[in-house]
Amino acid sequence: MRESRYNVWVEREDSRYVYNGNSGSLLRVGEADYEGLQQFLAGDSQPSCRPALLADLAKGRMLISDDYDELAALATLYQLTRYDTSHFGLTLVTSLGCNFDCPYCFEDKHPSIMNDEVQASVLAVLDDQLPRIKSFGATWFGGEPLIGKRALLALSDAFIERCDRAEVAYMASITTNGYLLDEETCEQLRDRRVSHVQCCLDGPPDIHDVMRPLANGKGTFRQIVENLRHAVDYLSISIRMNVDTANYQRAEELLQILTAEGLAGRLTVNLGQIVGVNDGNLAPSASYKQACFTSSEFAQAETEFTALIMRYGFGGASLPQRTGAPCTAVRANELVVGSDGELYKCWDSVGNPNEVIGHISDYENQNSRTRRWLKYDPFSNDECRGCVALPVCMGGCAHHGMDVLQHENRCDTFRFNHNERVLTFVEAAADGKFDGIVHTGELARAVDRR
Repeated sequence: MRESRYNVWVEREDSRYVYNGNSGSLLRVGEADYEGLQQFLAGDSQPSCRPALLADLAKGRMLISDDYDELAALATLYQLTRYDTSHFGLTLVTSLGCNFDCPYCFEDKHPSIMNDEVQASVLAVLDDQLPRIKSFGATWFGGEPLIGKRALLALSDAFIERCDRAEVAYMASITTNGYLLDEETCEQLRDRRVSHVQCCLDGPPDIHDVMRPLANGKGTFRQIVENLRHAVDYLSISIRMNVDTANYQRAEELLQILTAEGLAGRLTVNLGQIVGVNDGNLAPSASYKQACFTSSEFAQAETEFTALIMRYGFGGASLPQRTGAPCTAVRANELVVGSDGELYKCWDSVGNPNEVIGHISDYENQNSRTRRWLKYDPFSNDECRGCVALPVCMGGCAHHGMDVLQHENRCDTFRFNHNERVLTFVEAAADGKFDGIVHTGELARAVDRR
């Protein structure tokens, strides 16, 4: 047997811990056991290594057979999930217009509401898919999707009715700026089975109101926070703080404000990396002038931020789990539907006419740009093939990966901060039971319930 290439080892007090990205499992190894393991791996004819330890390491895929090809197995998983037809996913832009004017937005927005004809085509596509799928997921997106709330609610009702009748599991989420998230809307979303809401706060009011102002220039922070007070009673809320090297310095102030509002323990907060992208359209991000983090710098900021959210009660330590084809852009049976019915493969392409792949009214007739996305292959990249983060990243963001200027931004932060994240997780769960293999996802939930 040999050691997996996806092991991450850390030390704490008198023990070592090993996390494996392929299994998502963690094991504590005492110092004596670790020395015996090294003897075993070195081929010692009489290693002082307990058979029970070897069994645990094999169970957690930290030890694998000599003839097992981990890369080939991951490549197979990638392809199987890329072409999985049991699930169908749509990201639906109910409005490409937006009431905000964010200077780093990647979309070239213009007023446009999804009309009845496009909605009918969406439902026809779902009807075509229902006989062969087991689950359907809708992601409501924009512009600002709540500007197109009428279409969102009408389609949601139709999705639920059709999926329930066909005994197909239905799930939904929404990405919104939060400004229109009044209590009635929260209740309506809950009743339409929207399970998760992501909205953004980019710092305390003086920072956020510059980075995420209304189209007329007025601030938005206070209205969003007021909405969050009731939203947490209806929905699972995740706040994303989009950061560059300037506003990140004010992150703790945001957490302090949310704590004073009574929101600690009622929502989560995470970081988003602002990237200045120029895709040849008129999106604000093409001319964003602030100093953006490099990927490795952002990974370090994320590590620091994890300590903050744990201290204030807005999240906990977690470790990534193995994935397949990681996003809509590289999964064959998922599409992004623009407000006029135009189709894209990637969320980041919305509003860019150069990235349109077809129209919802004839959704199977897609142009050659689709093949570009479905040919993206992290396993042909030597850097990806040799990366410890491959099982949890699977090549990361294809949109950035296919752009020479943004290539480094494709990566999951685990590539850069895996040691720190494993150690943080171990320390957060230090009084948990580490006798035998522990699945990190289950342990994280147990720690959060304390």
